Amino acid sequence: MEPCSLADVQCDFDDLVAGVASTQNIDPICSRSDWIAPAAEAFAARAKQHVFSGPTGHVALLEHNTPSGPVLSSFDSIWGFASPIISADPGACISGLRHALTAIEWRALLVSGVALDSNLFDAVQLLEPIAVHSKADRCIVDLSHGFDGWLLRRSPRFRRSVRTALKQTAAAGMTVSIIDDGSAEVVDRILKIEATSWKTQAGSGLVDTELGAFTQAMAARFAQRSALRVLIAQLDGVDVGYVIGGVVGNRYRGFQHSFDRAYERLSIGKALQAHNLRHLAGQGVDTYDMGMLMGYKNSYLDRIESTATLLVVNGS
Repeated sequence: MEPCSLADVQCDFDDLVAGVASTQNIDPICSRSDWIAPAAEAFAARAKQHVFSGPTGHVALLEHNTPSGPVLSSFDSIWGFASPIISADPGACISGLRHALTAIEWRALLVSGVALDSNLFDAVQLLEPIAVHSKADRCIVDLSHGFDGWLLRRSPRFRRSVRTALKQTAAAGMTVSIIDDGSAEVVDRILKIEATSWKTQAGSGLVDTELGAFTQAMAARFAQRSALRVLIAQLDGVDVGYVIGGVVGNRYRGFQHSFDRAYERLSIGKALQAHNLRHLAGQGVDTYDMGMLMGYKNSYLDRIESTATLLVVNGS
């Protein structure tokens, strides 16, 4: 494998992700350059990038300086959703990676996004990992039988709460626009809504944060491929809520959603999620990845998809 930049191989990289995601059980959205490049820039801008490419595939790593020495990770070093190893033949790719790593000083390697029942997991054993370092869970909504099929699988209490949220917001005159646009104007509208949310009040939203820089950069990249999906809710002509995410094939990944906390009693967030789910199902999306596990998502999810991060220590 030869060193290069992610930009050098971006198209081939993403094509290979699409080609091997199902066979290697890697995340088909979070392993793409559209996710990992903004993640590296927003959360690890000082980390040195090591990208290798060859006939057997691609490997994208970040080098982090730590008191124990250099630690290598995927470009998604925050959540560990992405696999750094993209290959149809992971055994051969890792053999090439072992040789490439001899030119780098490193203390440990974190191989994320690995399903424990995959060929990739078996191949990573060539690196002699010593432990499962961490796990990344994704909350998955199954839309293969449409919105109504999904809703029927929910508890009676949750179904009532969704219907109540839709009735309340409709009675209040809330309208929902499907924009699917990543223009500066749309991003500005989203940020203005975000500024009124509890997330901004708690310092965890998109306004002046690393998460905000990541989401905006990622949204721009998805918009370039007409793969961005945006819903904005209005009351009396004023933006009060949004949902933003991206689509690859028949899978949707939620990026962020929020609403003006002044209208919390209307359950705008729940109503918007219902509108989004119905819209996505109508577009042929059958899998909605809601991201990391959080309490409120338990009522929505049909299953959890998990991958592991394996720890490899350099014994040389």
